[in-house]
Amino acid sequence: MRTARNRLAAPACTAAAVSILLLSSCSQSSDDHTNAKPSPSGSGTISPPGPSSTPDGQLIKRATSVVASVPGGALLEGGSERVKDGIHTRPVLREGKAYRLVLACVGQGRALLTVVPKKAGADAVIPCDQAVVQQRIKGHGPVHIDVVGSNGTTGALAWRINEL
Repeated sequence: MRTARNRLAAPACTAAAVSILLLSSCSQSSDDHTNAKPSPSGSGTISPPGPSSTPDGQLIKRATSVVASVPGGALLEGGSERVKDGIHTRPVLREGKAYRLVLACVGQGRALLTVVPKKAGADAVIPCDQAVVQQRIKGHGPVHIDVVGSNGTTGALAWRINEL
């Protein structure tokens, strides 16, 4: 039985865990190192910019914030990617369990969500306008979740799957 204190603490803990997970999953591309600048200390060393100092990094940070702002259940997995890289995950969802997929795209255009098998969830269009798209996913063992940008779409995607 959950106490009132546990019910209040769970969303805060989940949001913190999701934020840490999503921020730690951000990766720099090799392109980011080409803009390296000398350090301000004058030591002559060169340090690459941090992930959030690049345009892609800033969009990833915004998308991650949007997804982290949505309360959810126990975190199964999550992450963030550039739209051009897409999301391609293959979680194994326990039979008979329900899950919530939360997605956000920040940028321009739209992305397309595909879920296989179809009995697990529905395909959807995700506008890249910072809107949150949520979908209930049914556990059926391995599930393929793919999100790819439409032609000309730019920006970043963030996502997470929570067990309900």
